[in-house]
Amino acid sequence: MHAKRKKHIEAIKRLPSTSKQVSALASFVAKKDPPHIQIAEVKLTGFFVEHNLAYSTVDHLTELLKNIFTDSQIAQKISLKRTKATSIATAVIGDSEKEIIANKLKYNKFSVITDESTDISTQKSSCIVLRYYDNETKQIVSKFWELSKIFDKSNPDLANEGATGKNLFNALINSFENQSIPVTNLIGFAADGCSVMMGDKNSVSSRLKDHCPDIIVMKCVCHSAHLCASAACKELPRRCEDLSRHIYGFFKSSAKRQCQFAEFQEFLNLKPHKMLHPSQTRWLSLVAVDRILEQWTALQLCFTKTWLSEKLVATEIIFNSLNDPIVKLYFSFLSWILPKFTDFNNFFQSETVVITFLNDKIQSLFRDILLCFLNRDYVMRHDLQIIDFENKDFFLRNNQMYLGVRVLNDLKKIVTAGNQSEINNFFTNCRNFLVTSAREIKKRYSMSDPVLSKLHILNPENAMSSKFRESVPSIFPLVDLLPRIVPKGNITLIQRIDDQWRRILDKYNDVDLTLPTDKFWGELNVGQDYKELSQFVLDTLCIPHSNAQCERVFSHVNLMNTKVRNKLTIETVNGTLLAAQHIKDAGSCINYKPSDEMLRKLNLCMYKKIHPSSTASTAAPKDTDSD
Repeated sequence: MHAKRKKHIEAIKRLPSTSKQVSALASFVAKKDPPHIQIAEVKLTGFFVEHNLAYSTVDHLTELLKNIFTDSQIAQKISLKRTKATSIATAVIGDSEKEIIANKLKYNKFSVITDESTDISTQKSSCIVLRYYDNETKQIVSKFWELSKIFDKSNPDLANEGATGKNLFNALINSFENQSIPVTNLIGFAADGCSVMMGDKNSVSSRLKDHCPDIIVMKCVCHSAHLCASAACKELPRRCEDLSRHIYGFFKSSAKRQCQFAEFQEFLNLKPHKMLHPSQTRWLSLVAVDRILEQWTALQLCFTKTWLSEKLVATEIIFNSLNDPIVKLYFSFLSWILPKFTDFNNFFQSETVVITFLNDKIQSLFRDILLCFLNRDYVMRHDLQIIDFENKDFFLRNNQMYLGVRVLNDLKKIVTAGNQSEINNFFTNCRNFLVTSAREIKKRYSMSDPVLSKLHILNPENAMSSKFRESVPSIFPLVDLLPRIVPKGNITLIQRIDDQWRRILDKYNDVDLTLPTDKFWGELNVGQDYKELSQFVLDTLCIPHSNAQCERVFSHVNLMNTKVRNKLTIETVNGTLLAAQHIKDAGSCINYKPSDEMLRKLNLCMYKKIHPSSTASTAAPKDTDSD
């Protein structure tokens, strides 16, 4: 046995007395390679992380590099295989990234964005993303924090209990306590509207409200917009959605049919576009309407020929729908109304600071929908919150409703003698769509939310406008609503913030109003004159508006956990995500430079941190990549 050999025993005796408790393996690991070798190994691992390559690939890559660059001492001395690469990604780069974020959160206000999902290997996990102001980049950032396993085989009681609000809440709080991050810095929480997240009782949000009084809780506006459109689409005939799905299904697996359709496109001088795949989400299943409308004439010719020659039931259904002018009317209406929801959704999927526009955007969307079917004078003279949009006394007549230019154009081409009843049904269904949209928006959004309705004053053009400031002489009403940022008892601080707000116009000629909101206030945060005001605003801008960032994380996870590469553990995925985030912040794996702290960790705690009382704690983890 190596530990009993004379050479080993003599080597142990030569070690300093404080290090004699370290095991032989730990001593071996502690022998550092030259810095340029370590840097090469970390940068190579960063390459695999950034480009989402299987760690097993490194087994051949390092040998290939040695074979190609025979005159390179660095290439010849690199000792990097899949297990070491996995450990560097998770325990060196990933851990360093988490420590960097944790150190910032100990002294900064932050918000939590969370969601849960199940990957291809049926591992259910909860994603945690943190939003805070980064003093280094001078902007509000959303950073991946942790992917925690919800069901653990080592804890069957937890699996039996399920993904309850209690378990998700505990996982969230524990992730902060493990890094000594004070929960008093937590000011906001955002998630989708499911009951386990946003229920009145025993949900994550209800427990957070008890644990962190006055925390700002936001339902994801993107999910809410999706639900509004989904409910509204149920008011339209199902045959519109069926037509979209049938057309895609007809072409998707047949190169012959696609080639035949291309002939009709060429004949009509249309762009050679393919039919789009309808989404599985109902309200998005019609995002292909523009493509179908664009190719409508070519589709009519194609399916006329196909139906006459093949006499298939499926083609007959498509043929009849394409030659029904009422169906085309519905598609024309959808091509105009759906972008109102998708554009709203896309705007708030941004990682930049857009929460200051949220209330105005909601009101604009709500008002646009109301003006399509309600008397304009009634809408414009009343507060949106009190408008009775279901009162038929204020409904416009069919010929007065606005359903888009395409509908107006197509209606002129339809002979109304024999299908007037169908046209009336069309208007009725479209009105029901609009009424349902308005009802769902009002149910999910408060047009007079005390916080959201005031955030627009923080936009640079408003804060620095003397005309606008006449209506907002004091920022105290907003400060008073956010006691987790500025405690109500701290009157001295509140007064300084308000005094700075009142004299901020003096800086008008010294600031760039075209800067993004967070960068604008970050510039003011540099000096002492507006330090308290700018810090309050920057903390306020950390309030989240959607959990789109969590969806991006799950998309990344799905690219990592595939049918072929399905044995990655949550721990490995978690570390790899953190490492990828760290490399991205550096620009790329090419520009990335490992820190001295990472190089120190490389050998000392690459596999497992050495416990002072243990002499056998450096065992390497099992390889978790099946590629």
